[in-house]
Amino acid sequence: MPNEYSVKIHNYLTEKITEAQKAVAREDKQAPFYRGQLEELQWLREYLRENVDLKDFSYY
Repeated sequence: MPNEYSVKIHNYLTEKITEAQKAVAREDKQAPFYRGQLEELQWLREYLRENVDLKDFSYY
């Protein structure tokens, strides 16, 4: 069974990534900020997947 906190963290990251993708798609004045945020969130998700998550459970 996956760690409950890992699942919550991944759900939070998914929510923030979705928000950032929508903001980038709008191409408003804040799009560069959201592009940077998107890169950071994706990096964080990859880091968690490689170093923290359970090896026998795939979250995303």
